[in-house]
Amino acid sequence: MALRAWLEIRGDTPGPLFPNLDRAKRGGRLSSTSVYRMVRALGAAVGLTVRPHGLRHTAITAALDLTGDLRAVQRFSRHHDVRVLTHYDDNRADLGGDIARRVAVTA
Repeated sequence: MALRAWLEIRGDTPGPLFPNLDRAKRGGRLSSTSVYRMVRALGAAVGLTVRPHGLRHTAITAALDLTGDLRAVQRFSRHHDVRVLTHYDDNRADLGGDIARRVAVTA
């Protein structure tokens, strides 16, 4: 909802989705430090500890839940190596824990 509202204000001209509004660097991209600080502050405002990478991890995990398609999620996440996503997939489904429980039952 908020992103749609921002896109209506921002328009569809080429350039950064979220431009820097600092007078000295106006029009450039937000720095990673600025994004980090904003995400942390928004999380703190609602009593949560939030980091940008945590949001990325959540989005990738949700995409795996929705699609189950490792290759499509690789494109979405822009990870160069699909093996990185197997860590997300294992954490999401607790595949390692499932195998450990099965081995423990048969041992």
